[in-house]
Amino acid sequence: MDTSSDPDRALDALYAAFSRYPLPAKADVCDHCVPAELVRAARAAPLRMLSASALEPYVWNGLFTWGDIEEFKHYLPRLLDLLIIEEFGALHASSLMLRVGVRWRRWRKIEQEAVIATVSSWWRHTLNGYPRDVDVMTLIEIIGDSLELDLAPYLAEWESNSTEAAARHMAWFMHDFTVSVAHDTEWFVLLDNWIRGPAPAAILERGFFSASSPQVAQEFSDALETHRIWSRH
Repeated sequence: MDTSSDPDRALDALYAAFSRYPLPAKADVCDHCVPAELVRAARAAPLRMLSASALEPYVWNGLFTWGDIEEFKHYLPRLLDLLIIEEFGALHASSLMLRVGVRWRRWRKIEQEAVIATVSSWWRHTLNGYPRDVDVMTLIEIIGDSLELDLAPYLAEWESNSTEAAARHMAWFMHDFTVSVAHDTEWFVLLDNWIRGPAPAAILERGFFSASSPQVAQEFSDALETHRIWSRH
């Protein structure tokens, strides 16, 4: 798979699936919450040309004090686009995807499929680049908790990804996961069992033996030791 172009294909399908939601003629927004000039900025260019700075006020206010679900769907492809190219960060991602998560299962099938394809592409794109502003734990929480998708295929993709970036994400993740608060949700139990199993060690060992520098090799070595400790509990 050509993962470098994968996000572009998924985003093209996302834009197409949500193209039936035009920008409303007038924004329904609380003028005490969002100044008029910020509203104008979010409406001043074609959707694919809107910048992160122009859309940031909408990220925080959309569906709360700004607009309805159809306006949200109008902006959603560009918002996800900006997340994938890292014009927005982890807080934007979590906030936005919580709003998607409580609604998207009632959307048209083509829209649901486009969201799933985009998130899957986002996951692959993340694994292939390190570091990322939206880290793997944040994205796992979006996949498993916000969207309530089966996490197993995403973890399987991580296992099969042989890039150094994927292994460095695992090295980072081993240290982050040990301080995470445990949950009794199905997705977290699955993740907890997986992280204690053999897959993380296999990813880290593969990275260690092909590390691009001694410093990176040390990251993998330290993470392997963390995994040995973690897997015994």
